[in-house]
Amino acid sequence: MLSAIVVNYRNAADTAACIASLLSDDPTVQVVVVDNSADPQHADELHSRLNGSVQLIINPHNAGFGVACNQGLAACERNEVMLLNPDARVVPGALRRMQQILIESRANRQRLAAVSPLQVWDEAGQWLLPPAWLPTGIGLWALTRASRSERDAQRISYAYQALAKQVWQAAQAPLTAPTVIPQRALSGGAVMFRRDAIEQVGGLFDERYFMYYEDSDLCLRLRRAGWQLGLVPQARAVHAWAHSASKVQWMEQARGQYLAKHFDGAGAWQTRLARIHALPALPNPLSVQTSSADEPHLQVPAHLQGGWLLEVSPSALLVPSIGHFAEGPLACLPAALRMRLGSGPVYTRVSARDEA
Repeated sequence: MLSAIVVNYRNAADTAACIASLLSDDPTVQVVVVDNSADPQHADELHSRLNGSVQLIINPHNAGFGVACNQGLAACERNEVMLLNPDARVVPGALRRMQQILIESRANRQRLAAVSPLQVWDEAGQWLLPPAWLPTGIGLWALTRASRSERDAQRISYAYQALAKQVWQAAQAPLTAPTVIPQRALSGGAVMFRRDAIEQVGGLFDERYFMYYEDSDLCLRLRRAGWQLGLVPQARAVHAWAHSASKVQWMEQARGQYLAKHFDGAGAWQTRLARIHALPALPNPLSVQTSSADEPHLQVPAHLQGGWLLEVSPSALLVPSIGHFAEGPLACLPAALRMRLGSGPVYTRVSARDEA
């Protein structure tokens, strides 16, 4: 038996579709929806769209993502709990595969606390969202330095690509028994965790984070307590993730909270970061192509046309990036997906499909 938490914010149609995917995959799942819309009319619309078996918690104000998830967890009755964003949907079989792994890990006394599905960006599953990256103080310094150095940009970008390709290439393999790829962090947008593990590290989310970085905080607490995290490439979730400039302020605020909590004064990264900030950032440190709505097609070099990986990202370092494996002379980012990346520049790179 499984519980699931979905936090809604003025997105009743997507939330209803998200819940329908959960119940379709496992009709016995206990679904708890927490509404942060602070709008009685929207709450009524949400209630009218939900299955009668779904438990709905309506907050009188927007309490924040972390608080809402904790409220949902308090109402959950089972040990394995799925947390899913309202703009995401599980692909049939995903819940069973992830839960099977967590149940077996507990039975075998393994310290696997949580697993995530492979998140894909489109219905066909051809565009692969990246695995999570665990933020650290030294990591922020390294990223900032890379934005000011072509050599460092190459190093960190290809290191991240190697991390992503390990997951993406595993997802291309024939479907077999569920396997787990160890991860340093998991995204709170689609994750299944063991409640007993969460309780051992002080609970689900630190409510001081209104939105963003609460999942990084949890992953770091779990890892420091000796728990492991993993990604199950045979389990999938379609996530209509979209980049927005309006999210940047919230992310920067949450990042500051996270770094102050866990890394303040550790490793002299703050002093190093201040020095790096004195240098100007490079507009395109990797010298990669940019994509526009007017020119969606990219020419693929002849030596790569037998099989290539296209990465796209709003980040000039391609950290993180979305991946697409294909072959042929042209690489194309569909217009509907390009719109999800906002109005700013989109950086692209085509490289060998199987290149390490």
